[in-house]
Amino acid sequence: METLKALAGAAGGEMEFSLPLPSATVQRLACDSSLMRVLFEADSLPVDVGRSRRLVDGGLRKALAVRDKHCQWPGCERPASWCDGHHLVHWVDGGETNLENTVLLCKRHHRMVHEGGWKLIKVEGKIVSIAPTVTFGLPRGPD
Repeated sequence: METLKALAGAAGGEMEFSLPLPSATVQRLACDSSLMRVLFEADSLPVDVGRSRRLVDGGLRKALAVRDKHCQWPGCERPASWCDGHHLVHWVDGGETNLENTVLLCKRHHRMVHEGGWKLIKVEGKIVSIAPTVTFGLPRGPD
């Protein structure tokens, strides 16, 4: 798993009738879908077929809808039916699939977290968004 995290720019997966997908897109799609992770060795033998209870579905999904009512991004009120279940500590990073570690996010904000570099944290029971860090440097001159 650590090796996979280090391959940030590498293609993360494929879908039928699709070009290779970036790993951030695969992680976002896997949050609230029926995708199953299958990792292969170089000789095409499967080495990992996932871990139990990743999906935010069934009773947990209903509990999230009752608790959150809408997207939990600060200021967003898109209804629960338009939202995905999102792990605050991502599942791939060891986050649990439970009510404490999940929130509802609309598609736009879910994409911003997984593919835009935004982070969400819970502070005193409230969700806080943290913008991606941007660094600016002076262009290098000739060596």
